[in-house]
Order: sequence, then structure tokens, then C-alpha cells
Amino acid sequence: MIVPTLNAEPWMPALLDALAQVRRRTRRVLFIDSGSGDGTVALARAAGHDVYSIAREEFGHGRTRNLGARLCADSEYLVYLTQDALPVGDDWLERLLDPFADERVGLVYGRQLARAGAGFSECYAREFNYPEVPERTELGDLARRGVKAVFCSNSFAAYRSEALRAVGGFPERLPLGEDMAVALRLLQHGYVRVYQPAARAVHSHAYTVAQEFRRYFDIGTLMTMDDGLERAGAAASGEGRRFALGELRQALARRNPWLVLQVALRTLAKAGGYALGRRYRALPRGWCEHLSMHRSFWEAS
Repeated sequence: MIVPTLNAEPWMPALLDALAQVRRRTRRVLFIDSGSGDGTVALARAAGHDVYSIAREEFGHGRTRNLGARLCADSEYLVYLTQDALPVGDDWLERLLDPFADERVGLVYGRQLARAGAGFSECYAREFNYPEVPERTELGDLARRGVKAVFCSNSFAAYRSEALRAVGGFPERLPLGEDMAVALRLLQHGYVRVYQPAARAVHSHAYTVAQEFRRYFDIGTLMTMDDGLERAGAAASGEGRRFALGELRQALARRNPWLVLQVALRTLAKAGGYALGRRYRALPRGWCEHLSMHRSFWEAS
């Protein structure tokens, strides 16, 4: 199990408790820490887990997860969590790994639930992206399902180590979305991607309108920067339009003008950020740094 961390102390007690309660025995829990200045490292070690420290500037979404895969090369499966994803129950790991009984399965990701007190848009995003119904996709589903055929999240996912090695690991030169990019490569190599809603974790974010703009700038950049996703037509699947229309319909049904305005502003921010991200090559590097949610990616480029 691999957990990248940076100043994760607020989440560590609940996360460590969830790891301690799991029924299925794990070979190793590895925290890869990017220079935390709080008690993250001490808490992880006190709980009996391994910690591998890197400099903050060495972190990268794909790079750090590839490092974890190399450090856990003797593991049959690699389970990835983020520091703020809290698995639910004592059987979550068992449920997450169950689909690997089928040797064709290369990737399984679990259901993410909105945190307590989450707002309308935060809850809608989790309900839209993580429904109750399980799903399997393979390469033949790509033309029909577009980006949904490769959608997944490394906040709560597991990989067959052999499969991940077969596709060369995670792409390292992306601002985010290394999980979707590697999912496509797994499908292209004949593996199956599985969504397993029986494995659940609480994980959501209350993004501001400005943060939504920056996040979607990065998503637009991803869809242009990764040749595989671009060629597969994932960016043109219409999924974003379906999300936006569904959220707007639900907001209108609540007959709350302020909520409708908020949803409209968020939708405009996402659309604008995404459109700019798709054209990132035409923008000065300094603009990309300013527009992105992951400024360190551009600084290191």
C-alpha cells in the first residue's frame, strides 16, 4: 500500500485507524513523504509503517507513484491512497482486490463518497463520478464510452504490479491524470479496468470557482499533452456536457436562485479553464504556471 504525504497530520489519526482495522493482511504500508513540516512522519512510524522521504521538489503525481511501485516491487498488487482519502469499514481492501481474481483485470478503483458537511456541487460530483453500480471496461468500450472508459482515481485504487510494469508505469510528464493515462495504456495492452463500488472511501473537496478554473485548465492540458488520450478521442466524449447539464437540472429542481447562479459560475469557470488548457501550447509558460493548480509542475518543466 502506497500513500504519498505532505503535511498530512490532520488526516493521519483517522487514516492510520482505517489501515489498522483492515481485515486482509497487507505486505507493507509505505508512506512517501515530500518534506512534511508537521508530525506526519512520526505518526506513520509510530504506527509501525515504513516512510520514504523525498524533497518537496522531487514530487510528481506519476513520478512518486512509480517510485512507490519500485520500492514495493515484490508486491503482487499495488494499492494507492491519498492522505485525505479515508477508507470505510474493515473490508474495503478485500473488496478492492476481489476483482483481481480475473487475471485480465489490471486496475480496480473504488467508490468515493462526499465528506460530512459537503455542499451541493461537492456531493453531485461524487454521485456522478462514483455511482452505486459496478463497471468493467476494456479497449472495445473506448469508442462508445470515451473518457468514462478510462476514468479512475489514484486516491483510492489498486493495480496488478505485473500489468503496471507491462505498460511502463505511470506517465511522469503530466500535471495530473496519470491514473487515466495509465488506464488507457492498460486497456490497449488487453487488460480490464474495474470500478468496484463495494470498496468505499470518504474523499471530496470544496473547490472555489477559481480553483475549479485552475483544475480544469490542468484537465484540458492533460487531454492535449497526453498523446494517447488525445488520439483515443477521450477529450471529445461529451462527458463534461452531461455532467454540467445534470448538475444544472438538479440545481433548478431545488428552486434556489443562488444555487443556480453558483452552478452556472462553476460551469463557466470549468469550460473556460478547460478551453485554455487545451490551448496551453499557445500560452507563455508564465501564464501556464499562474493558471494551473499544480504550479510546481510547470516550474519543473
